[in-house]
Amino acid sequence: MTILDPSRSVSAGLSAAVSARSRHDKDAPYATSDMLALLLSGVLCGLALHWLVWDRHPGGLGLFIWTALASMAVCWLNRRQTRAWRLELGVWALVMVSAAGLAILRTSPAVILPMYLAMLLSLGLVFYKTSGHELAEARLPMLIKTAWRFPAQVALGILPPLDALLRSFRHGNTRVRGILRGLLFAAPLLFVFITLFASADVLINQQLTRLANLLGELTPVTPFISLVLIVLTTGVLSCTLNRKQHDAGATPTDDPPRTSNSWLRLGLEETAVIMGSLAGLFLAFVALQAFYLFGGYEVIAERTGLTLANYARRGFFELLLVAGLTLAVLMSMAATECHQRLFRLFGAILVGCVMIMLVSAVLRLSLYIEYFGMTLSRMMALAMMGWLGTTLLWFAATVLRGSLRHFLSVSLYGAIAVALLFALSNPAARVAQINLHLAQERQVPLDESYLMRLGADALPAYVSFLEANNAPRWAYCGLARNWPVHASSPADDWRDWNRARERARELVRSAADSC
Repeated sequence: MTILDPSRSVSAGLSAAVSARSRHDKDAPYATSDMLALLLSGVLCGLALHWLVWDRHPGGLGLFIWTALASMAVCWLNRRQTRAWRLELGVWALVMVSAAGLAILRTSPAVILPMYLAMLLSLGLVFYKTSGHELAEARLPMLIKTAWRFPAQVALGILPPLDALLRSFRHGNTRVRGILRGLLFAAPLLFVFITLFASADVLINQQLTRLANLLGELTPVTPFISLVLIVLTTGVLSCTLNRKQHDAGATPTDDPPRTSNSWLRLGLEETAVIMGSLAGLFLAFVALQAFYLFGGYEVIAERTGLTLANYARRGFFELLLVAGLTLAVLMSMAATECHQRLFRLFGAILVGCVMIMLVSAVLRLSLYIEYFGMTLSRMMALAMMGWLGTTLLWFAATVLRGSLRHFLSVSLYGAIAVALLFALSNPAARVAQINLHLAQERQVPLDESYLMRLGADALPAYVSFLEANNAPRWAYCGLARNWPVHASSPADDWRDWNRARERARELVRSAADSC
């Protein structure tokens, strides 16, 4: 006769339950409820994207509201899935919302483009993190692989929640089935009662008529656009969920093992040929062009006969491209198994030569600005050179000293910071201020047509200049007639509302009243 031990039975039952749960978690990394929450969030965010952002100004209040909603959805979904890295995710959500907030303050493309760049880079870094990689350990091959996978992940990200929805029907998720069945029963009842209420109340009838007119304005393309945006939004939200669990026993090292692919192994000879030839070429270029790079306009004019404009512009963008390509080559070499001593030696030479070229390019551009004025493209070029120079110095301080950790992550953080700071600085207003100052102090010709093309961001700077110099009334009249934002132009839809455009309308209206 077998005597059952209750404690053993309970223990065995608990062990079996834990084992079954473990197998379930292994087979299905996402819970069905999490996938249904993802699908719901994707549908709501997709519809909000269509209503708030689609076919509207590239920057406005609608974009900010949608970004805030999507960021809250990401944090909520991750809170449901896991408690890990919530602080880091919150930081990235704050960066996204802050970048979108610039759309309320500025209108210039020189602001909108860096804003979108910062948002895209932030989203890419979040996807890299959720793919199971540490940002501090980021390597160029893995970044390229992750970037290559990102569009496919976004396009197919709606499939897991749809599969979870179908599984809930097949396997008897009573809660979901109950909700859907309730909706099926409630829909005809709601239709009947709404019809009766509309017949009984004039106000309800008017609101329903307005809703019917709104739906009647929808084109056949509108539902398709909404569907596409729902698919893409759900895919983006799906990419922000954790895909891999990090090894709890793993400890970060200063220099993780490199890849063992044979085609990425470069011995002494290969490293010497590749890096040595580049270093020799760059040294020869800097030596031969030393007088041209730093000789000043008088020396150049005497030796070459170049005009000031040709001297300042000649080779500028080529040198900028050389700096960018050099950084890409150095990062690619760092990702291989090359001869480290030669790589560090020749890498230091390349970094030094490129820094000299960047300094030369900055001097040329400064000279050109001094005589011909500032433009948005020239200001963006200065910001780009600043980031390239800083990144090269960071490369020398980390990779060339034998540590691969933190280089790529800090470089990308720097790119996001530069983009946001550039947009926050109101570059259009800065361009207007510099050109107005040069026109007043150094008699540099003022391109008024370009000044007006700067748009609403530059108008306050122009008005402040007129007021400070006691400009005649006809100057304000010309402003009221010719500025792109007229006092008579209609106000923005609230989804397109922008502080810079609203301020420009106020200034133009005030100028028109003074005529």
